[in-house]
Amino acid sequence: MIRWIYQTLAIVLLAGLATAVIYLVVGAPDRTVACVQADLKPDQVCLETVMTEWSGDVLWVDARSEREYHKAHLPEAILIPETDAENQIAVPEHMERIGMAGVNGRKLVVYCGTDACGSSELVAEKIRATGFHSEVFVLFGGWKAVKASGMEVVIP
Repeated sequence: MIRWIYQTLAIVLLAGLATAVIYLVVGAPDRTVACVQADLKPDQVCLETVMTEWSGDVLWVDARSEREYHKAHLPEAILIPETDAENQIAVPEHMERIGMAGVNGRKLVVYCGTDACGSSELVAEKIRATGFHSEVFVLFGGWKAVKASGMEVVIP
């Protein structure tokens, strides 16, 4: 009866040892979001493009929920959740920041929770419709790409 306990412990220990050896040989898993700019829609952008070609000089718009935004967000990001996008875009401070970014030649990049999230597409379209800014892009991979990159985030 006790034999199965010893066998189970031996299997668990061997599995743990094998996992540790694989981790030491191969390293940590790659959690980056693979993105090829040429494969994206015209209004989508890779984080690498934003950080290298545009030097990160963009106005970030967070299309996630208020709860997610208050957990962590990119520095100086404007919160415009999909559920209240029209009202949030109409906030004078937001209209001014969006308009001034366009005047100053800064692109606007909207991000949401994941690469499959449609919130950023909706918010980007609503911002374009206002006419305040013409260069509005959606971040491929969303918040998942931001977290995987190790970028500095604000944790209120």
